Amino acid sequence: MCAMPARAATLFFGVADVLTGALVAVGVFAGLPARWWPVDVGAGLLAALDVAAGVALLVGVRWAPRLVRVACAVSLALGLLTVTMGAVTASWLAGVYGPVGSGGALIFGLVVALVLPYTVALPLAQLVWLRPRGGEDRT
Repeated sequence: MCAMPARAATLFFGVADVLTGALVAVGVFAGLPARWWPVDVGAGLLAALDVAAGVALLVGVRWAPRLVRVACAVSLALGLLTVTMGAVTASWLAGVYGPVGSGGALIFGLVVALVLPYTVALPLAQLVWLRPRGGEDRT
């Protein structure tokens, strides 16, 4: 098991995870005007995992690195899916509807730009931070 890394980084990533979980929950459950179960389930799972991982890091439990890795894997999967679907939808709108679809494509581009740092960049940074170093076990 890898040792708990530096306290400052642990504090930063713990707070970032809790805030990301809250942001996902508010963004999906308060910000979206319609409910669709695949989005709700994915967002609920991601929000719960992020908050749990953040709290585990802040409290300093032994199994926090494993939970963070699981949360990062789910976040990367859902984040990359969202970014891909947003980019495909934006290009489809612009291609099919021409100048009228450009407005919708712009909105999807903004959504992708907002989703990318929290569901792709942050989990990648955490996985790099948690990577095994030196002679450490890879669990």
